[in-house]
Order: sequence, then structure tokens, then C-alpha cells
Amino acid sequence: MPTPSLSLDELVVACTQGDRSAQREMYQRLYPYGMSIALHYAGNREEAEEITQDAFVKLFNYLLRNRPKGSVKAYFGRIVINAAIDVLRRRKKNLFTEEVVPSGNCSGYSARNTGLDRLQEEEIYRLLQLLPPAYRIVFNLHVLEGFTHPEIARKLGINEGTSKSNLFKARKRLKLLAANFYQLNLSKPL
Repeated sequence: MPTPSLSLDELVVACTQGDRSAQREMYQRLYPYGMSIALHYAGNREEAEEITQDAFVKLFNYLLRNRPKGSVKAYFGRIVINAAIDVLRRRKKNLFTEEVVPSGNCSGYSARNTGLDRLQEEEIYRLLQLLPPAYRIVFNLHVLEGFTHPEIARKLGINEGTSKSNLFKARKRLKLLAANFYQLNLSKPL
């Protein structure tokens, strides 16, 4: 029976043998990490919990057959991202074909990005959750995870141009949302 002093690598070995207490320990250790990633993609906390649960099911099923090469934490992070994409695809069949008309006028703003320095992590999650799902997922994959537009297009089954367009629209929308959130006048330099 594993103890809390086992490393993640030792827990992986125990999980490959179907050890339920090792799975429980790994779940407890990786849950906050998984949720932190899922919150970037989810529309709300419940959806983030669903994504994280799906990711754990996939991780434990995988560990019963294989042993990941490299860090199990990094591998789990990729599973969470893929689980988020799967959940969003199930919920929104036309996720990347919907056109969302922004509220307010976003043109003509010249804002430096220093306002983001003041945002707390929870506020960033809140702003990201206000983005339409198609914008949010492309923004997260590109900005937070470092995927290129060709990689995003392959992963999501969309055109590279759609990826670029959604990123542009997400950034534009985030500027407006942040300005409204902090009641900033973006026509003046910050």
C-alpha cells in the first residue's frame, strides 16, 4: 500500500499494477494541477471538474496498459487539455463555425498590456470564461500552451486561418473585457 512519501514515478508503477490506493494518492496530488489547467478551458467550475474527472479516467486507463515516457505530470497536463477539447466538442457541435458579434466597439483602442500585470489569477480565469468557447480554446492553446496555428488546426479539426482569426478575436475581446472589468479608458495611455 503506497504512502504519501512515494514519488510520482513510484505511484505510476503502482498504478500500472491497478493499485487503487496509488490511484487515490495520485488523484490527490494531481487534482489541483488538473483543475488549474481545466479552468482555463471551462466555462465554469463544474465544467472544469468534469474535464478533470475525464482526464483522470483517461490517465488511469492508460496507466493500466502503459507507462508514460517522461513526467507523468506533464503527460497528465496534455490529457487535461485533450479532455477539455473533447468536452467542448461534445457540447458545441458548431463551436468553430459560430460567429460571435462583440458587444461594444473594440476598434481604435491603443492599450499597453500592463493592465494584465494587475490581474489576479482568479480574475484572469473569470475573463477567459467570458470568451466564447471557440475563442477561449484557441487562445489557451496558443498563448498558454504554446501550440502553433498549424498544430491547433490539426488538434481541433479546423483551418489554420480559423485558428488565427479566433486568436485575433479573442485578444480583441479580452482587451475590451479587461477594460470593462477595470473600468479603464483605453483611449488614453495607461
